Amino acid sequence: MAKKEEQQTANGVSAKSALIFEMDNIALGARRIRYEVLAGILKEEKIGLSPVQFSRYCLHPAPSVYMESFLETMKYKSATPEQVVDRLTNETVSHLMQKSTTINPGLIKWIEAAQARGAAVACISMLPQAAAEGVAAHLNFERWGIKVFSATPTDKGFPHAKNWLQMAKAIARHPRRCLAIVSSMTVAKTALAAMMNIVVVPDEFTEYQDFCGANLVCADLKDVNPDEYFEQTKF
Repeated sequence: MAKKEEQQTANGVSAKSALIFEMDNIALGARRIRYEVLAGILKEEKIGLSPVQFSRYCLHPAPSVYMESFLETMKYKSATPEQVVDRLTNETVSHLMQKSTTINPGLIKWIEAAQARGAAVACISMLPQAAAEGVAAHLNFERWGIKVFSATPTDKGFPHAKNWLQMAKAIARHPRRCLAIVSSMTVAKTALAAMMNIVVVPDEFTEYQDFCGANLVCADLKDVNPDEYFEQTKF
């Protein structure tokens, strides 16, 4: 019975496609900003932070997951992990709210191509919901009708597979008809666990990771024709 209901859902309105992307890292390159903010915080105590160290300890999308062990490893004791996470979040948001912030032009091409095919578009952010919505409003995501999803204060380790499934349900799409554009192995694995299709665009901190299971891995979205990809994958 469950399989029959799932098949009916897949053949109904939920079979329509959706494009879901990481707002922070895919659209705005926020991982580099987080690295620079953390490096600045540690530098105040004359502690250096190299890109290699950041890649080793700080790639989970939720800073609260790694901050305690990271600060202990770096021998930083001037503030609590919670205080550093708050400062990291606030300074990241401040950077993203600057007038100079722009959206990845390659992503814009994919968004507009997806919408031209009637797909829904949404994004996921590791920022608190209010902050994520503020950044989205600042960058006029509303022009594309993009719905913003973020973690709740009690949702540690966001995003989990259940979060992707909740997003798919919120936009009335079957998970198998969703294409997630992500930047790291951790996020890719959770979206794969939710049965979504995956395009990975790694950055300087994640390019060495194993993206086994992804439909496509590319250095820059502008180098891939979205319409050709959509046709090949029956998006």
